[in-house]
Amino acid sequence: MRYYLAVLVAFLTFASAPANAGIVDSPLPVLSAGEKTHHVFSVPGIVNGAYGIDSFFSCTSLDKVPIRVGVEVFNSSGSLLNDATATSALLSPGATVLFATEYAAGFQPVIDLDIPTLARGSARILATSTKFACTAFLADSVNIPPTSMVSLTIIAKTKQKAAN
Repeated sequence: MRYYLAVLVAFLTFASAPANAGIVDSPLPVLSAGEKTHHVFSVPGIVNGAYGIDSFFSCTSLDKVPIRVGVEVFNSSGSLLNDATATSALLSPGATVLFATEYAAGFQPVIDLDIPTLARGSARILATSTKFACTAFLADSVNIPPTSMVSLTIIAKTKQKAAN
């Protein structure tokens, strides 16, 4: 009987353990106390440091009040790699911010998301408002000016229909 009880306890423990859910099911962080955080955009195809290429996210506020914007990066298995609250930016109406997966020579100033080397992953762009626009791209982060750049598709939250 003890054996079966131990097996049941082990099963329930592992069955209820949280899985790496990535951009879909991971809980949203609190970007600003007292304000709701929205998952507005998702970006597949994120890399960092692989082949000398890094990922960049440029976001502009379209709201009439200040908003806080942040980026979360996940690896290919869905594990979160950074703290979006610590690297979020407060944007005044009309202001623009550039986030980067790593400090980049040709793009200044940037908010460094400080993630480890990543061959493939995804990101979600979060904010305290849905009134902002973003673009994402991969670029050579070593040369000034960058010798290569390519845009990434941004999708609205979890919808495949492209937002860009």
